[in-house]
Amino acid sequence: MITSGCSFSDPINQGNWSVVLGNKLNTSCDHTALSSIGNGLIARKTVYAVHKALKSGLDPKDILVGIMWSGPDRHDIYFQNPNPVRQTSTDLWRENPTSFVENDKGGWLIMNPWWEEARGKIFYRNLHDPINQRILTYENILWVQNYLKNLGIRYFMTKYMMDNRFDNTEYDKNPNISWLKEQVDYSNWLPVNDMYDWMMQHWTVDDFPVFILKDKNGNDYEWQDHHPLPHMSSKFVDDIILPFLEKMANGEKND
Repeated sequence: MITSGCSFSDPINQGNWSVVLGNKLNTSCDHTALSSIGNGLIARKTVYAVHKALKSGLDPKDILVGIMWSGPDRHDIYFQNPNPVRQTSTDLWRENPTSFVENDKGGWLIMNPWWEEARGKIFYRNLHDPINQRILTYENILWVQNYLKNLGIRYFMTKYMMDNRFDNTEYDKNPNISWLKEQVDYSNWLPVNDMYDWMMQHWTVDDFPVFILKDKNGNDYEWQDHHPLPHMSSKFVDDIILPFLEKMANGEKND
């Protein structure tokens, strides 16, 4: 099984759905998710993992792919001679730039709108456009969708949360987005709006932990984590993913 996504799927958290599902299916896994990455890296890491699996001799019919897409406004740019990003109190990530191809001396700079990293701030101040980012997201979804379908590989997809990142009615009116969205095969998507929305149907914000962090000036502030806790991910796997996979095995499709 190959999985990908952002922090909701990152295997560094052994309680995330990706790890839980792999354990419940008792199958070998290649978990490629990484916290904070955007949909470009999610798509590339997925396709590369499938490419490696096929080169190793695996039959396409023996591969299952699960993807939880991230926020479209996250971005990445490849540098062949990357400079390490200084870790700050607002950019708390393990490796940036990041790389996933063997023997790669370069790296992908992960960028998020609220980070302090200098090159990312230049991008968001001068080049970022929300329509463009959603065009790129749907292009990535379609790339992975069609790649997997052409190979006959089973897959499922979903989103980590809404928050106006997907299915924004104003953005969807843009003709550069609507024609792409029409090509998405939602029969291979889990029957939820997104994982966070599903969690909010079963828990409240009070069920998530609050941490004391420091801002860039060294002042303490409260930050409430909204990432899935292990029991939430386990229920998501049991109630949503496993029944979906059973329907898929029986030839049924999601409406």
